[in-house]
Amino acid sequence: MTYTIGVGRYIPTGKGGVLNQELKLKIDGMHCTSCARLIEGMLLDTEGISSVKVDYESGTGALFADLDRLSKEDLLDHLAREGYESHILGGNGEGKDSGLPAAEAASSGGPLDGKPASKVGFQDTIAADVSEKQASNETPAQEKNKELNPDRRVGLSLSGMHCASCAGLIEHSLNKVAGVKQAGVNFAAEKAYVTFDAAVVSPDGLIEAVKRAGYKAELVDETDSEYESRKREREMAGYFNKFLFSLAFSLPMLYFMLLDFFKWLPGANSFPPYFGIVSFLLATPVQFFAGAGFYKGAWSSLRMKTFNMDSLIAIGTSTAYFYSVVNLISHSVSNTSLIGLNGAKIPNMYFETAAFLITFVLLGKWLEARAKGKTSESIRKLMGMQAKTARVIRGGVTSDIPIEEVAHGDIVLVRPGEKVPVDGIITKGSSAVDESMVSGESLPVEKHVGDQVIGVTINKTGSFEFEATRVGSETMLAQIIRLIEEAQGSKAPIQGFADRIASYFVPAVLGIATTTFLVWFLLLGASLTFALMAFTAVIVIACPCALGLATPTAIMVGTGKGAEYGILIKGGEPLEAAEKITTIIFDKTGTLTKGEPEVTDVLSFNGFGEEDVIRVSASLEKSSEHPLAEAVYGYAGEESVGLSDVTDFEAIPGHGVYGEVQGREYYFGNRKLLTDIVGLELDGINSKVSRLEEQGKTVMMLSSKEKILGAVAVADTVKETSREAVSRLRDMGLEIYMITGDNQRTASAIAKELGIKNVLAEVLPEDKASEVKKLQESGSKVAMVGDGINDAPALAQADLGIAMGSGTDVAMETGGVVMIKNDLRDVVTAKELSKETFDKVRQNMFFALFYNVLGIPIAASVFVSLGIVLRPELAGIAMVLSSVSVVSNSLLLRRFKPGKKNYVSKVAPIVMVVVFALLFLWFAKISSGMNENMAVAGGMEETAMASSQTMENIGSFITSGESKVNFAEGELKLFLSASSLMGEGFEAGEGTLQLGTNQMILGSEEAEMMMEEGLFDKPGDMINDFFGVPAMQVAGILEPTGTAMDNFHIVDPLTFARLETAANLKAIMKDGELKLFYIVDGNNVPEVFRGIFDSGNLGAIFIAGNSYEPIMLGAEEAAMMQEEGLFSKPGDLLEDFFGTRVMVAGILPETGTVLDNLHFISGQAQFREE
Repeated sequence: MTYTIGVGRYIPTGKGGVLNQELKLKIDGMHCTSCARLIEGMLLDTEGISSVKVDYESGTGALFADLDRLSKEDLLDHLAREGYESHILGGNGEGKDSGLPAAEAASSGGPLDGKPASKVGFQDTIAADVSEKQASNETPAQEKNKELNPDRRVGLSLSGMHCASCAGLIEHSLNKVAGVKQAGVNFAAEKAYVTFDAAVVSPDGLIEAVKRAGYKAELVDETDSEYESRKREREMAGYFNKFLFSLAFSLPMLYFMLLDFFKWLPGANSFPPYFGIVSFLLATPVQFFAGAGFYKGAWSSLRMKTFNMDSLIAIGTSTAYFYSVVNLISHSVSNTSLIGLNGAKIPNMYFETAAFLITFVLLGKWLEARAKGKTSESIRKLMGMQAKTARVIRGGVTSDIPIEEVAHGDIVLVRPGEKVPVDGIITKGSSAVDESMVSGESLPVEKHVGDQVIGVTINKTGSFEFEATRVGSETMLAQIIRLIEEAQGSKAPIQGFADRIASYFVPAVLGIATTTFLVWFLLLGASLTFALMAFTAVIVIACPCALGLATPTAIMVGTGKGAEYGILIKGGEPLEAAEKITTIIFDKTGTLTKGEPEVTDVLSFNGFGEEDVIRVSASLEKSSEHPLAEAVYGYAGEESVGLSDVTDFEAIPGHGVYGEVQGREYYFGNRKLLTDIVGLELDGINSKVSRLEEQGKTVMMLSSKEKILGAVAVADTVKETSREAVSRLRDMGLEIYMITGDNQRTASAIAKELGIKNVLAEVLPEDKASEVKKLQESGSKVAMVGDGINDAPALAQADLGIAMGSGTDVAMETGGVVMIKNDLRDVVTAKELSKETFDKVRQNMFFALFYNVLGIPIAASVFVSLGIVLRPELAGIAMVLSSVSVVSNSLLLRRFKPGKKNYVSKVAPIVMVVVFALLFLWFAKISSGMNENMAVAGGMEETAMASSQTMENIGSFITSGESKVNFAEGELKLFLSASSLMGEGFEAGEGTLQLGTNQMILGSEEAEMMMEEGLFDKPGDMINDFFGVPAMQVAGILEPTGTAMDNFHIVDPLTFARLETAANLKAIMKDGELKLFYIVDGNNVPEVFRGIFDSGNLGAIFIAGNSYEPIMLGAEEAAMMQEEGLFSKPGDLLEDFFGTRVMVAGILPETGTVLDNLHFISGQAQFREE
């Protein structure tokens, strides 16, 4: 493990003037966040190290070390003993005196909230990574160490993913590559971030690994602001073009389907024989061109020994397609014809199912791509802010050049109203600059020579020139965009739940689908067609797309929305942590207060003058830039007090400082300095000092060895927004703490002003993390809000670290959330946003699981007895809707506004649940109509809707009575004679089972049809002139049975005799199966079949001395018999068909009615029940 160490700032500590030095680390070889925590703990236990923060994701760290107590060599040896190789890149390890720590120690029993020697703002922080990269190119030693530390982290832009399983497959493939330390893939962002050893594998090797997995990848080009937009446009165009292609070939097959329902449409009588071959020609290019991507993805996943969404789509569509191909070939071979016989279509063709399934999935992917594009709108907004050109001055000549060509050191001219193109420092002129797009501050900021300007901000008034210091991917805007992209590409802990489900989901679905097929086909005796369609529907509807989108889409929108309000959330983990927080600890100085203290009181004692108090105190503090030290030093300047040189300086940790001024010894610091070190009593001044402390002022005291000479009181103003933020957080039910090194009286005064009841005072910087840990051990989920270096350990210890934008880079790198505006109200906004974001995550998880829990049983035809089934193509639409609903729900986060209720976001999910549940049921109803004939394939007795015992009981009941048929407007009507239905196992859905003269009980389907036609409204209604009966009353309606009984009118024998008769119907049971025979006698052939056959075609024929009865078969009955191998083509002979020799005289055209399930025989034929 390699450490790259560079010299940073210094802070004083220890006696004898020993200095702490900040060392920045570049860490290589960590395998997880536990490694980072392990290294932190190990280093913090090392003598001489005061604070340390190691970040696994970025591979960086920062620490403060006392190099007089711990040499760099000892540090490296210590790391080596722990198993980590380390290298020093630069710096001599010698710190300069950065001032006295009296200000740091004065306000407490220990040091104050320490600030670093140099103030830095957000811009310094966000560019920290870039500065380190630039530094790595400055010296040969650094270049050499870079070779020794080859770890790199790259982003890959991915294409071709369809679901969370795809993301898991790519992640698995990348992690298997030698040299890869960590790889993470985000499905919604379509990005992969990979940490790898550049000495072992190159980016090209990573791209090749993705390609081997069956997907496309290319390096993310951070300098190309339009790259993601172009990629998204290409993706959407690809899906849309394939969708249009697929739709164009599928629409004719939709017309074929409509012809089954609407016989009045053109071609209803002439087109059916050609349905099969034409559908084959139309479906084939859809299957293998438009659907090629699914086959490629399925093959890639198979090679990786796993399954994904492509596998499901490929298996589902192939089942329908190749089943149809086999039936088409079988028909063609048996009948030597590629078209249907006798004007009928070839049975069991489901080419349209495969074609429409692919069409709808492609439509869904296009809609999903559009919706996912909107989730990253915040990044596009940021990219759109960037200037396109810059006006540079080179060699005295001013010219406009593309922003990409601006180099370090260029002098850039900016006129009023123009955007600042890159980051830099003003060298000439002044102006007011609008920084609202970065900081959120509404008022323009005055800028003068030496001030920093940020690219993308707008110059409002005067012209100025500035020197470019950060360009390209180094600018603050580029770093913010990178931070947001990585946050949006990160995974929240809750995503692990979804990933675990997705990893097992596809194999589970295949198992459920296979079980569905076996149960229907083998156990329940459903037709092969019905079982295969149920198998396909289960596979299609269960694609885990919605589950894979549930978390990342919400996080993408949530983190993007946070960026709009100046809140940078570094990924899903801190966002989820923010939602769970119960306790918030605020650092005082610079967080709750402005961090700009002023001297308010100067007290002198024992004949020492006030000016002398300021002169000596300011001399001791003159080199420090700590806010309290600056206040004392600044006050001396304001009062024109001259300063003196300091010799024999010594820092006394936790107390203050010692030094000689003009040959006299002085001590300057807190109470403990005077009582514990110097040994003086405070009785004479205690009341005065206490009075100042009770006003919230920090008091630092000056003394000699013999007596107290004076005191300096400093007050820090509470931020205007702090009271409001604390109040709102308390109203949200959070426990609020303030932590500070101040003494109890001072801290309590500030806390009282803010309304904070819990105060942790006199806490040493190194103990802040311990205080956080104590609260965590009591069961609290703790957020720490701070901005100082000494806050970094506490920020790391807390469940959520929140760094203020004015803080140090160490604190901000440690914080999981960064507040750009340094406004505590943004802490409230972050809490509100995290709650709303994870409300969306939970809603999305519900949507994804709700669709599958509801959809899989329906697709498996579990509710078929209720008439609820789902065709595969409609299952495909339902699957698409699940993904679209999840993404749409996440997009509702775009309506988030701080402090306001997002009512639309709360109500919309409820509406979507209701709407999509109704759509499911509507699809099921449509499917039931489309499946009506398929469900009764096998001659009604083999319908999938009823158990074998139920079918046998009902079949026996039907065969026990007489049956006849009549026609109404060409529709076949079945009538059954029965004395009573009581005690026969039937249930009345409405009305009664008691049957009287001129009364009838209706099967469920027949009743529904008659009510739709307006013949009656409810049981008890009378129907006039009903097939020869002047007035017929509807006595009751049977519960659905899923058998032929659902199509019958049941009447008593007397009424049966009065009914008109078009033809008699013979019902025969054999092996538990019901067969219905239409007795053709004279001119009673159904009108739809006239011209195809008549009674003369059904006379007995003699073959080889044997008599055979000709039989015409309805289309569905013929298909079922062919499936069972009873015959293959018209003209075949059956030697024992219900005890009689028969010849299949022909197969009748499909009508979409009960006629398709009948056998048509002569009245002379003799059949017997066995």
